[in-house]
Amino acid sequence: MTGKLNMFDRRNWTPEEEDVMITIIEGIVADGGRCDTGSFRPGTYELVASKMREKIENITITGKHVQNKIKRLKDKYSAAYDMLNTSGFGWNDINKCVTVSPEILEEYLKKHPNKNYTANRPFPHYERLVTVFGKDRATGNMAESAADALDNMGLETEESGTAGFTQPSTTPSNVASTSSDPNTGETSKRKRKKNVSSTTEEITKVFEKSMERASADIAKLTEAITGGDAITRLGVELEGMGLDRMQVIRVAMYFGNKPNQLRIWNGLNDSYKPDFVKAILEE
Repeated sequence: MTGKLNMFDRRNWTPEEEDVMITIIEGIVADGGRCDTGSFRPGTYELVASKMREKIENITITGKHVQNKIKRLKDKYSAAYDMLNTSGFGWNDINKCVTVSPEILEEYLKKHPNKNYTANRPFPHYERLVTVFGKDRATGNMAESAADALDNMGLETEESGTAGFTQPSTTPSNVASTSSDPNTGETSKRKRKKNVSSTTEEITKVFEKSMERASADIAKLTEAITGGDAITRLGVELEGMGLDRMQVIRVAMYFGNKPNQLRIWNGLNDSYKPDFVKAILEE
């Protein structure tokens, strides 16, 4: 049946098998084995299975096994990635896990429930999967901003609507009064039409303001990034300081979330930048 795995497509993976599979996929990605859309080229899963059979003696594995495993890893990676792009979450390089306080995690899961990855639990493959899936993941903070804008718009609309539109009473006395005076009925209809029109205008204004805020945020980020290939220079500078891959990613995410800070960074004397990086990593 569609949506369900055949029993023969399921298998239990050992840590060794996962490690070998990821190593093979890293090589495929490095050789350009992914399409511009982010998906793997046709035949990739069968190729990975074939290479695994060469490297691991007596292993029974198919391309479908590989495809299912990659999907589960991608779901897990995406969940961890989104957490790391949210304020309050961090990365423990010793335990190889996303870290967060129980209080923040509880609030986060109310808005973003997921069963693919649990924070504070080891995820040793995450840093390697950045190479495999990194370019195929939307920027978390931009997606979050759009969602927040819609949430805010909904709250403002509700408040504006209830303030400007009053539901007419339908009590027996009111009905009787209306039926006895035709002019009163016509006046009531005109008032309702006016109130509905007013509410529609208010909703439109709220939506326009929300879109203006979102456009302004995007413009700020674009201005910061496009200024002379700032992000490219940033990556080179960070690597030159001897930071490991995860530290470079964390600092880059920081500037992505706070584009104004990138201007400060670009204006700093080089001797101050290591202390700036230290302060970011200690946040």
